[in-house]
Amino acid sequence: MISVAIPTYKEAAVIEETLRRTAAVFEATGEAFELIVVDDASGDGTAELAESLAPELPVRVLRRPGRQGLATAVVAGWKIARGDVLGIMDADLQHPPEVLRELAAALRAENADLAVASRYVAGGGTSGWSWIRRLISWAGVRLGWAVLPWTLGDVKDFGSGMFLVRAAVIAGVELKPLGIKTLLEILAKGKYQKLVEVPYVFQGRARGESKLGARQHVEYLQHLARVGRASGELATWGRYARGESLGAFINIAIVLQLADFAGWHLGLVLALAIQLALLFNFQWHNVVTFRSRGTCESCSRKALVRFFRYEELCLPAAIVNGVVTFVLARWGLDLVAAAAMGILAGAVCSFVFTVPSIWHIWGNDLGRKGAGRA
Repeated sequence: MISVAIPTYKEAAVIEETLRRTAAVFEATGEAFELIVVDDASGDGTAELAESLAPELPVRVLRRPGRQGLATAVVAGWKIARGDVLGIMDADLQHPPEVLRELAAALRAENADLAVASRYVAGGGTSGWSWIRRLISWAGVRLGWAVLPWTLGDVKDFGSGMFLVRAAVIAGVELKPLGIKTLLEILAKGKYQKLVEVPYVFQGRARGESKLGARQHVEYLQHLARVGRASGELATWGRYARGESLGAFINIAIVLQLADFAGWHLGLVLALAIQLALLFNFQWHNVVTFRSRGTCESCSRKALVRFFRYEELCLPAAIVNGVVTFVLARWGLDLVAAAAMGILAGAVCSFVFTVPSIWHIWGNDLGRKGAGRA
């Protein structure tokens, strides 16, 4: 049986259509199902409308006092679920209920533990979003990948609010999601082996009011920090940042010594300084940053391959560093300041685009877990 939790808060305008369309999907496929509406004291008749459909549809309503949040509503709904597969979707039809058919089929066909409706795989997308919302979403995804590269692995849409998960994945696990990112909590704590992502197009809201605001963005940052502390990734980030800072000092010192004091050509000095800094950074990360990942025991066998992969991934940031430093210095900026600005620009480039891949050189905590697309 599939038990789908549907959190609601003032969704009277759409709840009947949502429940009827969702039920029609499962009835057409022959799947046993139940729909669990978890209502946070809407006050507009949402819960009453859902309850009125119980004689026709397998709907149960869990009423909660006050507005307690979407993620905790999902967990509360799952606690009373009867199914061996648990699901979540929004009540506002921004998650088309018909996608549940594809999720259920992927879960069964791929023998997966998690099937995620994804906006960020081929065939997926969003409809009706402003460029600002698209930018915020892109930045949020990049931030998550950078902060939690091992927890998130290769999952493209870890912020999806529509997915199916086998109940066994979270059996005995205490879920404490913050905000709206229930999937993030499952990726961090769940016991799963295979995940598939199914493309879908997130729809614009036609009726009702959006519940997404500044509070949800702040809660997302808090949730990233909480998961990072629990997984050890924040502590690893501390060691990583110390190594990168020392590498930056080496970079600036070499530039100052050879270009300013010795008079070498700036282009040659930058190439040498950046490369020596990369060599230091690699050794630091190999011995200090990722010391708990078993790299030292296999240094003789894997270090060279790891180093060349590290160089390849760091090349774009290194080029940004060199170009910015060279241009600013030629424009008359103090050489130390120019080098510092170049390093900062390279660091931003690396953080945004390559940090997850760099961390995966030293292994992936979720390497045992497969991710794929359906």
